[in-house]
Amino acid sequence: MNKLCSYGCGNIGKYKLKNGKLCCNKSPNQCSVIRKKNSEKTKQTNNFVVNANTIKKRCKWCNEEKTAPTIKRHERSCYLNPLNLKLCPICNCPIKDYKHTKTYSCKCAREYFSEQYNEYGRSGKNLTYRTVCFDNHKKVCIICGEKNIVEVHHYDWNHENNDPSNLIPLCSTHHRYMGSKFEKLIIKQVDDYHKRNLRE
Repeated sequence: MNKLCSYGCGNIGKYKLKNGKLCCNKSPNQCSVIRKKNSEKTKQTNNFVVNANTIKKRCKWCNEEKTAPTIKRHERSCYLNPLNLKLCPICNCPIKDYKHTKTYSCKCAREYFSEQYNEYGRSGKNLTYRTVCFDNHKKVCIICGEKNIVEVHHYDWNHENNDPSNLIPLCSTHHRYMGSKFEKLIIKQVDDYHKRNLRE
């Protein structure tokens, strides 16, 4: 007498599987009962995903609505989260793009950055070293005469010393020569330029 499929489809069990059960097909996934069960599981999973994506929750920091799967990530990176909170130095408002910007608005940015180039800004600091350099020297590399991209080298390597005689205008290439094995190629011209500045 032929035995029936162990999975309950009512067909004759033609194949013996590794688990010892009889099945109407070589693979149990081909049996009509198993296929039906798998189909129902897939539908349940898909319904869960759809429901999770339609549920909205509010951020506990900014009160913005987000879907359930993304709310935790949003709350971790929310700009009003005390761990991320960064206030504008001008208007004291929280900055949304706290990782990349320093001010709350364009108006604050104009005020904040203009003060860095005043002789005495909000923080009481002096002019930036580039402004000091190009107020006292031509914006030209002293080695090759480059005018487009000019950097500033601190002669005594002390970046806090922004005395005009300590600042040497160099193009990016010759600036990299300083402190490298190629320094000997330009050091005499740099020394001479520095001595002339001291005399003046």
